Amino acid sequence: MSDKHGVIVVGGGIMGVSAAYWLAQKGQAVTLLDQYDIPNQWAASGDHLRVFRLTYGKDAFYTDMALKTLPLWLDLNTQTGEKILQQNGVLELATVSHGYEEHSLNVLKELKLPVQRLEKNDLKRHYPMINSRAVKWGLFHKDGGMLWASKAVTHLASLAQRKGAKFRSRVKITQVLRDKKEGIRGLKDEHGRLHVGESYLFAGGMWTPELLKSYGIPIKVTRQYQLYLRPPANRGRYRPEHFPVFASLAAGFYGFPLHLHGFMKIGDHRKGPIAKPGKGGETELPQAFEKKCRAFLKRFIPELTNFTEYEGHVCHYDNTKDDDFILDRLPDAPNGFIAAGFSGHGFKFGPLIGKTMADLVVGGKPELNLHRFRLGRFKRR
Repeated sequence: MSDKHGVIVVGGGIMGVSAAYWLAQKGQAVTLLDQYDIPNQWAASGDHLRVFRLTYGKDAFYTDMALKTLPLWLDLNTQTGEKILQQNGVLELATVSHGYEEHSLNVLKELKLPVQRLEKNDLKRHYPMINSRAVKWGLFHKDGGMLWASKAVTHLASLAQRKGAKFRSRVKITQVLRDKKEGIRGLKDEHGRLHVGESYLFAGGMWTPELLKSYGIPIKVTRQYQLYLRPPANRGRYRPEHFPVFASLAAGFYGFPLHLHGFMKIGDHRKGPIAKPGKGGETELPQAFEKKCRAFLKRFIPELTNFTEYEGHVCHYDNTKDDDFILDRLPDAPNGFIAAGFSGHGFKFGPLIGKTMADLVVGGKPELNLHRFRLGRFKRR
């Protein structure tokens, strides 16, 4: 038994649904398959919030990517009538005078983007909850903010379907059928059904190494812990209109203001333990991680340290060795494409990456320069 399609997209996270949206926009007959629901809580796109920032230290390439993506998020806000991107700003806390934050500041200034350098007295005045003695200075850029991740996936999926895309959940692909001449000739699911398309885009996130195991895609999956806490006091000043997204590169932590039932989220962006692809449903945090969170808060936002109401969350990063993405055609498969390896910082680029992959699939020239994202830069198994 088989199903025939035009373009088959495998993976219903932000990259897959965005690509489906743009493919449908281009008049392509597109079908998206996902092994769970769309969105699903196990995927990297399944959490409430992700960070949107323009800052990447000296790496102006990603700053430029963020600038290209910004109008696409704002257009989604307009189309949906919701603030999928909520621009309440990003505050980065520098613990050294001349490091990542200064490089970021210089890049934003060179691009003539709105950015502020906040000295200790500025931090005390604007954000009295922050321990200014723990930082040298702060970088604030108002164009950054919070992306409502699950909402973004839901709305893009809805817009794609309105344009004719078909979405099928609970379809787990277990085998990619290949032919030396034709490339990919079909996908087989766990029930033995064959799905045949003209072109195939794989955007499976942490399931990519398993999904494309015959290609030896060099991605490692890590488990990342996050904590949602309710401030024990002064909750009003942590609302998004008063408090931005915050981060300290040196400490590894980032966080959000109050956003859901009076809780705010913090997480450690440094790579966690190696994990196997699968459902990330565990919610109990290791005690060691809870202690790390309290230590970070004690250093930077002391009044939050003694929180009592909290819950945990686990997400996964699909990492490449260099933390650059993989956006390319699959080797020996003229009709196969891959979008993967987003290494914990790809979500913010979702609409741009979806548009880029749609251009690749239909044979167009993407706006985005893909030189850093070629699969050929890695030695594969």
